[in-house]
Amino acid sequence: MRAYDPRIDRALDAFEHEEIPEMVPESLPLLDALRTHFPEPAAFDDLDVLFIQHHLGPFTARLKAMRADGLDMGRAWFIDIPYSTSRKAREAAHAGCPAGHRVELLDDPLEPYSEAQLARALILIRELAARKRGKLLVVDDGAYFLRSLHLLRVTRPDLARAFAGTRVVEQTTRGHRVVQRSATLIADLELSVVSIARCATKLGFESPFIGAAVSRAIARAVQANADLTDGFRRAAVLGFGPVGEAVTTALRRAHESLRIHVVDPDTAKHDRIAQEGAAPLTELPDRLAEADRYDLVAGCTGYNAFKLHERRLLAKHAILASGSSAAVEFNRAGFIELADAYPDDEIEVLNRDAVRAQGIHATITMRHEGGRVMHFLNAGFPVNFDGRMECLPARVIQATHCLLYHAGRQALAAESPGVHRVDVEVDRWLLEQAPAALETSA
Repeated sequence: MRAYDPRIDRALDAFEHEEIPEMVPESLPLLDALRTHFPEPAAFDDLDVLFIQHHLGPFTARLKAMRADGLDMGRAWFIDIPYSTSRKAREAAHAGCPAGHRVELLDDPLEPYSEAQLARALILIRELAARKRGKLLVVDDGAYFLRSLHLLRVTRPDLARAFAGTRVVEQTTRGHRVVQRSATLIADLELSVVSIARCATKLGFESPFIGAAVSRAIARAVQANADLTDGFRRAAVLGFGPVGEAVTTALRRAHESLRIHVVDPDTAKHDRIAQEGAAPLTELPDRLAEADRYDLVAGCTGYNAFKLHERRLLAKHAILASGSSAAVEFNRAGFIELADAYPDDEIEVLNRDAVRAQGIHATITMRHEGGRVMHFLNAGFPVNFDGRMECLPARVIQATHCLLYHAGRQALAAESPGVHRVDVEVDRWLLEQAPAALETSA
């Protein structure tokens, strides 16, 4: 395993057995320290803010800090991420927000997710175009704002132009890729974008904890759903970044006899994969003998890494578990579309009504050729987001909220449009302070 700061290693060991309380934190001590060390008391005064964010407990504490620094909740707008929304946290976050400034919940696990979430974003963004009163800050998770602007430039260019000069913060690697592909849009609309996805604090501090959260969730989900398989003999882990590495280690600890393939095209990682007791591959095999087919596939790439035709690599009863954002890892929508295309074929979604009744975190079970069955845990969404208040302790995830808070200030203060790195001084300060806060924060 990769070596981290000893304080991070101790926190990772403690987290393995920690139960996270179902409560909204009153404050985030590291964020309070950031605001003291880099004060801007009126940073969020006199502007509209659109939050496209996970609605989990610590988000409410960040909003509280922003209110103290000028945020008017009457000018706040909210689009939640359906699979990472705690209803209790959502209610707390929206206190003081006008009813027309938020979207309805999305709770259907069989709905085509990407299209549905983009449609939710467009509904509110159209409303915002008509009602915003001045400068706009967007704090995004997955570049839904930029993707909406791409569509509006084709269908309603007048509405797209209404967002000229907007300041944007992007949180995720997936959204960062959209930012990189949107240079023309950003230039034409004179947007100022700050992406935190590749900054030092995200990579050096947050990543191992995200990996730990996903690996713990996958290990627990696999154990809880062991009756869905015929036993765990073979597994494939797709991707060997921080998340994939942590998942590989966790699976090896939990199932010593499990034979693991780790698929990553970067051959420079293959020695490290072998050191974890797994077999490195650059891609999934074309076919496998019956005895070698996978009982478990864990997706950790952030791309559609498991294609429709690769279902032939699955054992008779197989589990698919995602460790990356949204529902892209396994193309769940593609599998459902395939099941619906030919009513009389062998591919079908089982117990649709019961699945829908369970909501966004349901296990989706599909029968396919030869009477085989595959189970999409957590409806194909990241298994660490299971409807609880948070999947990481507040003392860990507070560093990310600090980045988002400061990136908002930085985007608002940007003197020129374009894509900007997180302020190096603040990033370095957070990377130094966050490990210490692991042992001093409640």
